[in-house]
Amino acid sequence: MKFINTLCLLCLLSFSSAAEIVVIVGVNNSNTYTGLEQDEIKRIFLGKTSQFPDGTTAVAYSLPKGNKTRAEFAKRYLGKTESQLNSYWSRRIFAGKQKPPKATDNPQEMKQKVAANEKAIGYIDSKDLDSTVVVIHRFK
Repeated sequence: MKFINTLCLLCLLSFSSAAEIVVIVGVNNSNTYTGLEQDEIKRIFLGKTSQFPDGTTAVAYSLPKGNKTRAEFAKRYLGKTESQLNSYWSRRIFAGKQKPPKATDNPQEMKQKVAANEKAIGYIDSKDLDSTVVVIHRFK
């Protein structure tokens, strides 16, 4: 019985420790799409489109390889493990199709880059939010 109780507690802790990933744009971005769908976000971050739904250019930013939030974003939004995502971009780059999202070093730099570029879109853990960016999608 103790084993089952311990197992249940561990399961609850693992679910509660999952980050809430949010997709962001800068507060000065006229493209504050509160209704941007997950599929549209996926297409932007996989390089299948470089535009927001209204046709304006979208510039995607990503956290560095190995970052926990990046891994969660890849899993939840893109349906890929981080290694699958790395492999995906290696093939696309080799084929000359396009470049992956622009890299940032950490969530603070992500917010700075996204806030400074009205065409930018990025993602962070919701605990890193501040008034320089606007949430356009929360993973449900």
